[in-house]
Amino acid sequence: MASALAHIGLHQQTLETLQQTSQFEEAQFREYTAGDFKEILKNLDDYKALLIGEEIANPIRFAQDVFARDKNLSVLMIIDKDNYVKVKQALQFSPFIGPTIQCISNETGQRMAPILEDAMQRTTQRRSFAKIKSLSISEQQFTPNAFSKVRADFTNKILQEAPIGAILVSGTGIIYNVNNYALNVFSKTEKEILSTDFSELFPEHLKYNVKNFLLTGYQNDEKQVFEISENGAAKYLEVTVAPISMESTSNYKIVLLDDTTATVLAQQSTQAHLAELEKLNENLERVNRDLDIFIYTASHDLKSPILNIEGLVTSLEYELGESRSAVELELDHIKRSISRFKKTVEELTEVSRIQRSFEQEASVVHVKELVDEVQQLLEHEIKTSGATITYHASEELTIRFHKKNLTSIFYNLIGNALKYRSPERKPEIEIKAWKQHDSLYFTVQDNGLGIPEAKRDRVFQLFKRMHSHIEGSGVGLYIVKRIVENNGGRITVDSQEGVRTTFTVEVKSNPLS
Repeated sequence: MASALAHIGLHQQTLETLQQTSQFEEAQFREYTAGDFKEILKNLDDYKALLIGEEIANPIRFAQDVFARDKNLSVLMIIDKDNYVKVKQALQFSPFIGPTIQCISNETGQRMAPILEDAMQRTTQRRSFAKIKSLSISEQQFTPNAFSKVRADFTNKILQEAPIGAILVSGTGIIYNVNNYALNVFSKTEKEILSTDFSELFPEHLKYNVKNFLLTGYQNDEKQVFEISENGAAKYLEVTVAPISMESTSNYKIVLLDDTTATVLAQQSTQAHLAELEKLNENLERVNRDLDIFIYTASHDLKSPILNIEGLVTSLEYELGESRSAVELELDHIKRSISRFKKTVEELTEVSRIQRSFEQEASVVHVKELVDEVQQLLEHEIKTSGATITYHASEELTIRFHKKNLTSIFYNLIGNALKYRSPERKPEIEIKAWKQHDSLYFTVQDNGLGIPEAKRDRVFQLFKRMHSHIEGSGVGLYIVKRIVENNGGRITVDSQEGVRTTFTVEVKSNPLS
């Protein structure tokens, strides 16, 4: 038995989500590679849907090739969140594309299943519709004596087998025949429907629109959806009209009826969910802007009083002269506190700078040169600790990025590896970097104290410190995460307490201005 679904380039997670949430067995999903695409085109009739996944670089081109071969097969392009809007916009202006091609985001998650099931059903409906339209009814066949035979053949061979409502009507809309699907949609018997006007099956306020669509409206719009009420709940019926071409005084038509309630409700739910997400994103952006303003204002306003206090302590030391030794310890505590306070304010200023920095132009950064510069900035700490730093990457590795931000990432990660070193061994820091598509990936691994498991989920939070016995403000990793996520990348941490810590970072190359 042929597979019901063909798919190419799907992420494994997307495939597993579809298999777990849909009504189809795993065996019905047949995987192809992009190189096998010609093989798919030869056997399109074997499938009810084709899924083009996130790993396909030009999904629209594949969809065009399929549509050129089979205009009835549903094609779903499943796109990752970073490219979804771009592909969807491109789809609207792409030639040789029809209504059988649909673009959805993999962020839709479990809601992909009903969309897929609806797409497969529509393939079946289109193929049934094409079969109905292909019937050739000549004038000689449609004589009064042959009418009963035509009607019986129509009912037995087509209507009753179709997984869609099919109704044979006259040119004015009088119903001559109807299948079981349509009877179930309207909850009526054949006797109640036959010889009545099709528009009479709808509520009073819709009758005119239905009649108009049936007579001439279908010539401008291929299909139309009508909302009716059933037991107090909304029900959505998609109506399609196709004339039967024949040379006779009566003009007969086929009306196809599809109950799309489940699909419409799923789409409404998805749209509502996306609207909520958009609203949430707007709120988060506003909160982030307010936070940036607050941090910038607070850090700016704190600088002057800190400098004043530092000046007063220096003046006090001078005034005490030789008697300074009596309060030496207290003065040292005050100076250390001032130093920490200044450091915290400087880092808060850096936090407020991060968001604004992405409005500035990026440049081509040589990763090896940048790592060397960071090591020079940390030269004192490296020598003091006896640390060794190894770098594994191409000397020519580059990325288009804001240099100061990338420097900040490496500076904080290497600096933390030195700061949180183990007292039992000299620090060994290993840096690996590589390019994949338009992203730079790199890891920074150390053999230091590690991060306690209970604190690991808070490692990137503002003012959170993993080891209280080592001085620090808890701002550095927060800054790193802000830079990475503002760029659309990601950062993860893997650690074993007392053994090692590894940070893995992805940053995306900024496009040319």
